[in-house]
Amino acid sequence: MSTSTAELTCVACRVEGPHELVMAGRLLQSTRCLACGHVVRHEQRDLMAAYLRDLEHRVLTKPGRMARRAVREPLTFARELPGALLRQPAKFAGELSALLRGR
Repeated sequence: MSTSTAELTCVACRVEGPHELVMAGRLLQSTRCLACGHVVRHEQRDLMAAYLRDLEHRVLTKPGRMARRAVREPLTFARELPGALLRQPAKFAGELSALLRGR
């Protein structure tokens, strides 16, 4: 799970201002207006379905992305591959955990 901010118009207070965006992987999980605190969350079942579609896409496109990177930066690719492979299970587990917690 990661957070960032963006300028949005709040549906509750109608103020255009900073909102905290909570991401699970590449999916927007919730927004919180920093002016009034109003939170908008996506439905858990919708998030899970969207996450599984996104995960399928990421898995299917990964070999091509890895091949392009290996051609573009062979030494960096070879040096960073072992660590990247070790980080993936924890990355996916963290994304799934954030979705299941519904934060």
